[in-house]
Amino acid sequence: MLDTLFGTSRTRELAQYLDGWATAHMSCARADRPMAEEGVRLAYDAAGLRPPQRIVWCNGPIEIANNLGSASFRDQIGANVKAEIFDQVQSKVGNFAEVFWKEVVVAATRLGEGAHVGDTVGRYDRCKDVNRAVGRLVHAAADDVLSGLALRARHALLRVRGLPRLLPRGGFATVAVGPHELGSLGVYAYLHDALSWREPVKALRGLWQIGNSAGWIVPHEHVCWLAERPTHLHADAKGRLHCPDGPALRYPDGWSVYAWKGVQVPAWAIERPEAITPRTISDTWDPVLRNCMIEIMTPERFVSSGGVTRVSEDKTGVLWRKSWSFRGVSIGSWSAVEVVNATANSDGTHERYFLRVPPGMRTACEAVAWTYGLSSAQYAELDLRT
Repeated sequence: MLDTLFGTSRTRELAQYLDGWATAHMSCARADRPMAEEGVRLAYDAAGLRPPQRIVWCNGPIEIANNLGSASFRDQIGANVKAEIFDQVQSKVGNFAEVFWKEVVVAATRLGEGAHVGDTVGRYDRCKDVNRAVGRLVHAAADDVLSGLALRARHALLRVRGLPRLLPRGGFATVAVGPHELGSLGVYAYLHDALSWREPVKALRGLWQIGNSAGWIVPHEHVCWLAERPTHLHADAKGRLHCPDGPALRYPDGWSVYAWKGVQVPAWAIERPEAITPRTISDTWDPVLRNCMIEIMTPERFVSSGGVTRVSEDKTGVLWRKSWSFRGVSIGSWSAVEVVNATANSDGTHERYFLRVPPGMRTACEAVAWTYGLSSAQYAELDLRT
């Protein structure tokens, strides 16, 4: 249906546009404050609201949460208007853009540009995955701020006195719009900017202007809070928050998260990896966090430190396992197969690798076969042929 509209140049233009959008939403540059503030006025106007009396900038979303927590009825911030500013406006055009997007990919495939557009869509989707992870982490941390006992007691007293509720009932997610939501507007922006389909999506123009120039928005009737972008935002090729030598996420207000392949880890595990020992690993109850600590320590050091059982050894490699229990009850295990690269290095040595495998593996051959998606019998057959 869109073949006539999407020639080769048009699909390449789309790829470039989404690349630029993904880059903007992974940016750690300082916010373009005038651009974001103009976006606030456009967003309020599109929702049929008067612009806020004040726009307050914060150095991160957790600083906004602290602002919300310290607000009183005298501050006259008004009711939260996220539903009017974002939810209701986006829902009006959401189905339209989704249908259009599917048609674009189909048309690009017919024109032989499917792989090119597919790669770009993959990068765009990874960007959205990273921002969704940021959203989850920020929501949890902000909710911790807003659920503090002293804060809840103060607001309960206000309600007893008949004063309006200021803290959000459903948590920070109900009042804030973050990069995970703003970053999903790239298709709408393309429709507006590149294809001049302005009428159906023009109501979102203010929001994507904010998304391209700031980090978070918490809109109220009379006061609108905006947050700076992060100063650090690192992810791996799979779109998971990850940084081996520092915070994966950090905002100018100092709030930060350390992550290893998408798993939040203690700061010390990244900043002082030498402090990870078999004892600290055994003292960690969360099996996912244990596995991350082993990876940071490196499986080779973990195995050589002792306490890991050699389960099986054959010509394919060595199968290692470590199990943990508490009062006779298993609390998880770690298994890896040690293999040697058949291709020698220039100095004649061979690289050794440790590959994580499920704990149920019984032999090294079975474990190596599993890494190829084969049974041990299938792998043995394949080995005989080669």
